Amino acid sequence: MGQENRQDPMHFGKARPGNGRSAVRFAAAFALLSAICLFAALPGARAQDAVPADTRIVDGVTLALPGGLQPQSLLDGSYGTWADLPGGDAIGIASDEAFAFVYLIWDTPPGAWRFLAGGATLEMGQNAYLHELVRLDAPARQAAMLLPAQAGRLCDVYLFRSGELPAWVQQWQPILERADLLALPTHADDEHLFFGGILPTYAGERQLAVQVAYMTNHWGERYRPHELLNGLWTVGVTAYPLIGPFADLYVSKESLSAAERTYGRESVLEFQVELLRRFKPKVVVGHDLAGEYGHGAHRLNAATLVDALALCGDEAAYPDSAGRWGLWETPKAYLHLYAENGIVMDWNLPLERFGGRTAYEMAVEGFACHRSQTEYFSVRQDGTWHDCRKFGLVHTLVGPDAAGGDLFENIDLSPEPEPDPEPPSDPAPPEPVSPLDAARMPEAEAPLQQQAAGGAFGLPPAAVVAGLLALAAALALVAVLSSRALRDRGGARRRT
Repeated sequence: MGQENRQDPMHFGKARPGNGRSAVRFAAAFALLSAICLFAALPGARAQDAVPADTRIVDGVTLALPGGLQPQSLLDGSYGTWADLPGGDAIGIASDEAFAFVYLIWDTPPGAWRFLAGGATLEMGQNAYLHELVRLDAPARQAAMLLPAQAGRLCDVYLFRSGELPAWVQQWQPILERADLLALPTHADDEHLFFGGILPTYAGERQLAVQVAYMTNHWGERYRPHELLNGLWTVGVTAYPLIGPFADLYVSKESLSAAERTYGRESVLEFQVELLRRFKPKVVVGHDLAGEYGHGAHRLNAATLVDALALCGDEAAYPDSAGRWGLWETPKAYLHLYAENGIVMDWNLPLERFGGRTAYEMAVEGFACHRSQTEYFSVRQDGTWHDCRKFGLVHTLVGPDAAGGDLFENIDLSPEPEPDPEPPSDPAPPEPVSPLDAARMPEAEAPLQQQAAGGAFGLPPAAVVAGLLALAAALALVAVLSSRALRDRGGARRRT
């Protein structure tokens, strides 16, 4: 038996006499390696590192609080504990691991404050977020919070590494300028109990511009504002809610007249008119005129909404808000349980953005965030005043609903056309840049200059080199194959 002609797999270049497969294998391997180098050099082509399931930093975190305050209450993950901070002071943050995000739970909205890390200063507090996320320009191990001038109360501080944040971290967007849908609950939790699947369907699933504006606030019950934000975030709302100026007060006998005396009907009506003018919604949703279970504040909120719909286009009504926001005619408005032009929503359809859970299930989950209220109420799809599926069209400029089942029937949701841009003027020809001027260019222009100097196709030099290597390898492979084919044909002629 003759000796086998084997190739050492670790030495692609050692071609044994009479065997062209080694050259082919070498050329193929070289081409593959060059192609990998080219792929890695292309901008944005490199695969991202795997994101850990939870990027929170738990160990090795140190907080330095002013006035000898103890930091344990800020690291326990509970807004039931807090630290009262002196105004105008600072908090030091240190971590054994570099952090890219800081998530803060305030007890009351802070004023303007600053975050210092890595030589950069971030202006914070402008949006008065109760749950506020700080995004660092670059990961750091040390930072400082320069507190607002007024004393504040802080509940929790969380640090996170670079990567994807856990779903429970609330990344709020500012209050909307214009809304597709404006929801007007009276109290925190009404948006789930009585509006049911509206928020998970239109904010979470359909990703419309949904603004929630509460008539009352719960600053007197410090846990309820946190429940409010947790519930909204759970059902897919990302625009920060507007919290009304009216405190949640006890209304004698739960009657409409008592609510009017408590809150002032004219004040609530002016508030509603301004909301409609400010957000210019296509659809508005409000409470039952009978107050669901008779609640006077619910009744007042619904009654003033009906009047506000007729007044928000009248320039003589509340001229201050007309001058600030302009006039508006709302296309559609629904009230919960309104008897005329009624529709019954189907909240039992699976929602893709919530992993197949239904709008009703998400309403239940959102309400569960209101832990202080779950003993007394529940989200239901039956009953005379509980049913969160039933609504009626109380106001329309686009005609009645024919198909039903969609609050946006007859509403055009296409983007509004942008104003025609002014015709561009003829640009002046670029002036030549001297080497001295090029050396003085700001650092911000350096990447552009590097790209211009990078070579063919606007690619970085590494990408060009790798591409040439890949081309050379391919040509080598073709040459080897051609040589072998010619040799084989010559051998065949000699044998004949």
